[in-house]
Amino acid sequence: MQPGALPQFTRTDLDRLKLAADIILRLAEDDAIPGPLEEELIIFRDRVEHALLQPASPAA
Repeated sequence: MQPGALPQFTRTDLDRLKLAADIILRLAEDDAIPGPLEEELIIFRDRVEHALLQPASPAA
């Protein structure tokens, strides 16, 4: 496994977390989410996107 490579199950989990963050942020457009929480969610989503850019590990 390459350093920094993510196992496939982790990539799937990260995809789901990013989708959840995107949905919650969509609600924020309707002022349903307080500003500070929206900012934290944006940071979280950006970090998840960065993690998804890491190469996938080869199949075992």
